[in-house]
Amino acid sequence: MKDWLLYLKSVEGKYGDEFDLSQLSPGDVLKVVTQHADYLFTTIQGRDAELLCLRAGRPNGRVRIMGCTFGMSSSIKPDHLFCGGNLELTYHLEGVPMTHTTTAIREIYWRGGVKAMS
Repeated sequence: MKDWLLYLKSVEGKYGDEFDLSQLSPGDVLKVVTQHADYLFTTIQGRDAELLCLRAGRPNGRVRIMGCTFGMSSSIKPDHLFCGGNLELTYHLEGVPMTHTTTAIREIYWRGGVKAMS
């Protein structure tokens, strides 16, 4: 509960440090910079994405972005990423479901894919 309250106090009056995953469309690119690694996602559909991370020991390939956890707690804000939170994603390793949680997010970048104009 303490992590949740600290988060609420830390974002009071701030804008631009949070990303709503519902904004993603197929082909969009999302870069998440944490304390120890850069994660580059290319959106496939919904929260499913192809992940490229050059740091050893990190997942690569097809993943599902779940949202952000609050510090060391197990509380998660689903479908949102925010600076200071820990990115949580799921994937399969040799058929076994796995969960990966990153260190704190420092920066979030989003580039929309090519979309048809009507």
